[in-house]
Amino acid sequence: MGLVVWILVSLLVAAAVFLVANVMEKRDDDDVRGVRAFLRDFRAGLSRRRRTAAPKPVDTDMDAFFAGAVEAAPAYVDADELGDVLQRAQHRVSTPFHGTPRADGDASRA
Repeated sequence: MGLVVWILVSLLVAAAVFLVANVMEKRDDDDVRGVRAFLRDFRAGLSRRRRTAAPKPVDTDMDAFFAGAVEAAPAYVDADELGDVLQRAQHRVSTPFHGTPRADGDASRA
């Protein structure tokens, strides 16, 4: 019984989030807002989904697939840059804050 209650609560919360997002959305060409606009957009999305035909599958091998996706641009995350960030983070973690006891146990000099 508790599981059913949690599922219903999560569905209600999700519906509330969608409703708030729709109300907060600003459209210049639309004068209808609130629950009516949400229901209209929801129905339009469902009908568009029914009308759209599924794409036909493409038969290709893995080599051709990955060869077509090769980019000459630099990667989003560079290995050297990531290494530098990790070294800075390691240095920050190993350096004590001001006012913390020293490693030798003498807290009076901190």
